[in-house]
Amino acid sequence: MKRLIISILILSSVLFNGCVEKAVQSNKSENTKDCIVYNIGELPKELIMLTEYDVRQQDLLVNLFEGLVKTDEKGNIIPGISDSWTISKDETCYVFNIREDAKWSDGNDIVADDFVDFFSKILSKDINNKFADQLYYVFGAAEYRQGKREFNNVAIRAVDKKKLEIRLNYPCNYFLNILAEPIYSLRKINENLVDWKTAYKNILFTGSFIIDNVDKSNNITLVKNNNYWNEDAIRSNKILLTCINSSEASLADFQSGSIDIFTNPPISEVKSLNDSGEISQLPSYNTESLVFNLNKDGVVKDVNFRKALACYIDRNYITKEILSNTARSALTYIPTGIGNGLNGLFTNKIYFNGDVEKDKALEYMKKSKFNNSSESLKMIYIDTVENKKICENISKNLRDNLGIKIECIGCSIDEFNDAISKSDYDLAKVDFKGSYDYPLPFLERYSSMYSDNNYGYKNVQFDTILEKSKLERDKNKKIELLKMAENTLYDDVPVIPIYFSDTVICKKKNIKDVYFTKEGNIKLDKVYIDLEP
Repeated sequence: MKRLIISILILSSVLFNGCVEKAVQSNKSENTKDCIVYNIGELPKELIMLTEYDVRQQDLLVNLFEGLVKTDEKGNIIPGISDSWTISKDETCYVFNIREDAKWSDGNDIVADDFVDFFSKILSKDINNKFADQLYYVFGAAEYRQGKREFNNVAIRAVDKKKLEIRLNYPCNYFLNILAEPIYSLRKINENLVDWKTAYKNILFTGSFIIDNVDKSNNITLVKNNNYWNEDAIRSNKILLTCINSSEASLADFQSGSIDIFTNPPISEVKSLNDSGEISQLPSYNTESLVFNLNKDGVVKDVNFRKALACYIDRNYITKEILSNTARSALTYIPTGIGNGLNGLFTNKIYFNGDVEKDKALEYMKKSKFNNSSESLKMIYIDTVENKKICENISKNLRDNLGIKIECIGCSIDEFNDAISKSDYDLAKVDFKGSYDYPLPFLERYSSMYSDNNYGYKNVQFDTILEKSKLERDKNKKIELLKMAENTLYDDVPVIPIYFSDTVICKKKNIKDVYFTKEGNIKLDKVYIDLEP
């Protein structure tokens, strides 16, 4: 009997000892975990998060904050802090009804004016926001951003305490898709979000969890937000987020039991993890491409040369042999599975081939100005094992079959960005994540008016088609215009899509109901540990 009592006391001590200790003691029984450990990777510098798009870092936003609407795992728009909304007959006026039980984490009511304040802050010219133009559909938003009018002349207003009205310049059938993005989750835009690792106790949260602690190793303890409107549906009382920024180290901790969930394991380990039933994949919005430097004189300005290269990329080999089927060959510019704003999916013609098109490539080379000189081109890439293999595979194929000499140079992120800004390259392997579920953001990045288009591609016709698509009131005609824009991009080939990467998640078998949004964010509100043997 004495031994039994001691065993019970030891087990109780383990159960209530806290997440942080669990993270460093990997020899604990699976049945004694008191919380789930998710390795989120590199942490964001701040929680305003309007200066760059990182789907993993945005996992913090989707679990700590909530917007008017959100998306489920199938990409459907579902209620968030707004439990319902109405859209005017001309589709330019949206009225959102704020839940009666919606509260900040301190227990105070969330009201329509909170959203007015939020939008006024993120649209202000005084804040760095690379996504601001997404809201230019709203009447007066562009002029306010440019400092040409006050926010009280922007068509975002509180009708009453619980009704928010937003009026648009013209119909935008994907406006809810934009509002469902994590960056539009309601939060107080202030210094607490900037200094979040030390000021987390002063942050007001609106989502499923709040930050309870950030330790010296930057491990983050999340606990259930007891004032969240759907608090009863949250399955776990506590989640620990770790920040191991290495796929190899994450896998080691996963195998030792220190972490329960992480994403994007080493490619070399995908097959064994898949065989063990500890892995799942989800198509993402992420496109990996080769972009040409059209700011620089040389053969890359020759469209026939660019088309020849596009024909000699072995996409199927790259996705199957190098990436172990964690990606899909990109045969179009718009990833498969992107919505068309008409309750369906966007589809257009297939432009590229998964396998090498040798004869077609040789035809284009004959038309090009390439003279098989000793000059070599410079291809830069972010220095990872997979990027190195991919770029070297492309380089070898082009050298052996078309006589094109390419020097592949791996760079740190800072070196890569510096080379792009200085036009010190001929080709670059780039990745791009569409910011919302609609074809426009995948095309708009190559518009000459797009702030991040540093590659020198300028086509007035392409720009005009995209602008027309925004202004067009007929939803079907909008899609036809976007197809025309994609066709134009193919005609010019300023960029060659290579593959659409998947999000790969590893989780222990006893971790249940982890789910992704269609954008690829991991939601933790339903996750729990199955303690059954």
